[in-house]
Amino acid sequence: MNQPHIPDQSPEPGSTTYAREAVFRHGEAEPVDAVGKVEAHGIDVIPADERHGRPLSLFPFWLGSNIIFTYMLFGGILIELGLPLGAALTIAVLGNLAWVLVGLMSVPGPRTGTATMVVSRAQYGFRGNKISCFFSWLANVGYEGVDFAIAALACYSLAGYAGWHLNTLAKALILGVIIAVSFAIGLYGHATILAFQKLFAWALGIAAVVFFAFLLPHVKLSYHPATPLHGMALTAAIMIAISVVLSGPLSYPIGSDYSRYLPADTSARRVVWYTAVGGYIPSVALTVIGILAATAINASDFTTSVRSVVPGWFYPVFLLIVIFGVICNSILSVYSSGLSLQALGVPLARSRTVWVDVVIGTALAVYGVLIATNFLTTLENFLLWSIYWYAPFFGVYMAELALTRGHYDGHELHRLGGRYWYDRGYRWRGVAALAAGMIFSALTSDTPYFVGPLSSHVLSGGDLSAIGGLLVGAGTYWLLCVRPARRQAAGQLTGPGRDDVQAETGA
Repeated sequence: MNQPHIPDQSPEPGSTTYAREAVFRHGEAEPVDAVGKVEAHGIDVIPADERHGRPLSLFPFWLGSNIIFTYMLFGGILIELGLPLGAALTIAVLGNLAWVLVGLMSVPGPRTGTATMVVSRAQYGFRGNKISCFFSWLANVGYEGVDFAIAALACYSLAGYAGWHLNTLAKALILGVIIAVSFAIGLYGHATILAFQKLFAWALGIAAVVFFAFLLPHVKLSYHPATPLHGMALTAAIMIAISVVLSGPLSYPIGSDYSRYLPADTSARRVVWYTAVGGYIPSVALTVIGILAATAINASDFTTSVRSVVPGWFYPVFLLIVIFGVICNSILSVYSSGLSLQALGVPLARSRTVWVDVVIGTALAVYGVLIATNFLTTLENFLLWSIYWYAPFFGVYMAELALTRGHYDGHELHRLGGRYWYDRGYRWRGVAALAAGMIFSALTSDTPYFVGPLSSHVLSGGDLSAIGGLLVGAGTYWLLCVRPARRQAAGQLTGPGRDDVQAETGA
């Protein structure tokens, strides 16, 4: 389509021009991605002369970020659903293969030099993409609060084990230290985050292996559910289990945030491989550990009941795994929520958006651990809604990658009235595909706070919110956007409509 004339405007928040003007205004050094220096870049395109590193660096980054207690809880849930041991293990192993999708989502990073929530403008248009930016920011900030709270509660348990009785002031100080560490590393940015995650990846990994060695003698390999499930009850439990496992990798629609500093000619295959394997190993290993542990201890209270299967000296080590693993994970939320806020259009440099997000995340964590009695459970249940957006967003993104192979013009993604402006800033067909996936996810969900009508009346309580939302989002986008674009490209590639084809395909 013919693009409307858009007059010159002020630099977009997060653009290269905005970042460099912010550098001038605030007296910061020129953007350099180095450990211990505040990263001045945000969602702007990373210049070619500042690209560095190898895709191998993505492996320890995703490994360290995913040695988290949450996956053990997932494993416990699979057993509590009443699944046989073999079925639970199979779902854990196969479901976590969705990490390949996170790897694929990381491919445009080196090719565009910009963040995921900017690349997705190709699917929804410059303005239409703000819907996803808002959901991404909201979910990240929510998970900041959850991560801060979980780390603080584990610290309180550690103090209790040592015989210390913490008053409110002491609890507040501990929470403050956790938040300060996460905030500082998120503020310093990309290079510091990668270095921190690499350091803790191996330490946490070794500690997790030792924990498994202590757990193994207590595992009941002959475990069978007290009341075996059959027919639709078993099918419903399997569907819920799949959604639980998929919610792990699908909660990371941020791949390009951490691959965008790699050189533009970086091998896409290696980006996918090191990202996927780095995330898959800890997620599947910890989910399996959670499954096996649930055959021997109380899965609903891992942090306390685990004391019965490990030596006394190792229990504090286990709590430290929980604490530092959650901190490693919270750093991703701090950093990516800031980028999402910029992509949403908030006129602040990345170093300023981090402040905004941490303040909100801190408020949630303070309320959760110092005031409310059941806040953490309530907030975790509330965050289950995020799969309604995560799953179809991934589906649309994957369908678009099938068309473009990750080739986008990073500067055009930032240009008002440019190639990805579409219809006054909206690609309505892309927005419709996302909406279709989100609606299907909601209709087929089974959560503590909402049960979709399709789940209750058709699926007998089963949950297809994750895999269904992904497939419906991808399928709808394919029908509405990918197939028409390919047909148009085949018929007009050499004709007068070439510009239209480029706008639709991102070529």
